[in-house]
Amino acid sequence: MKITFEVFSDHWAHLGESPVWSENENCIWWVDTDGRRLLRTDSATGKTSTWDAPEAVGCIALRTDGTLLAGLATGIFLFDQRTGLFKRVCAPESRADVRFNDGTLDPAGRLWAGTMQREMAAPAGAIFCIEPDFSHRRVFEDFWTPNGLAFDPIRQRMYFSDSHPSVQVIWTCDYDLATGTPSNRRVFATTHAFAGRPDGAFVDEDGVYWIAGVGGSQLLRFAPSGEPLEPVELPVTHPTKLVMNRTMPRTVFVTTRRMADPDQSDASGHLLRCLLA
Repeated sequence: MKITFEVFSDHWAHLGESPVWSENENCIWWVDTDGRRLLRTDSATGKTSTWDAPEAVGCIALRTDGTLLAGLATGIFLFDQRTGLFKRVCAPESRADVRFNDGTLDPAGRLWAGTMQREMAAPAGAIFCIEPDFSHRRVFEDFWTPNGLAFDPIRQRMYFSDSHPSVQVIWTCDYDLATGTPSNRRVFATTHAFAGRPDGAFVDEDGVYWIAGVGGSQLLRFAPSGEPLEPVELPVTHPTKLVMNRTMPRTVFVTTRRMADPDQSDASGHLLRCLLA
């Protein structure tokens, strides 16, 4: 697969994560987890606005009514773009040594988000389902670093992974959208044969599961059967998550991490726009 890319943001992040496309605003929302910032990059100009967050921001999600949800260290928050304020609406996890990490909406508007222990000293993470009314339930447990949350509404599937070097497994479940219930959990794929570990993910219109291979300079791709497809090579070592702009066919936006590495690319930490041939 041929690809061209460009640095798309005029701002870089220490740990860029969780890109979300806003069709109404024609922009990409994303976060700097380590920098405790929320970012908004205009898709026409690449100009980036930033807002400071009170805690580390693991993930964000944009609901159909334009409401922006953020998974911070201590819970799920609503963000008000006009005031720049974050308001906590629920705290599914009570442990002080964990924070929220990856998250995404299902097609019915439920937020699915995972937690991880900050120091990654134990598999203390979990995956929660947060309903639109902010009631919540713990669904899966015993993760080191939950990631790769994505949904395939056509095949009625849910995906998630564990990025820890000792795990590197992607699972899938059958998913009842009416009730928000996953079932028949099974291994979908592993990334041990690749240089990168599984990070943030996205399912395209063909049911192909794309996942950032963090540490491996690639976007990994898997057919609905779990068969590995040709990966997409990137100019940065640490891609973290991707999103596709459905109004721009074959366009992928990728968040990245900037490490203390003298050999890293100048693009590291920026939001990238990739055009697939």
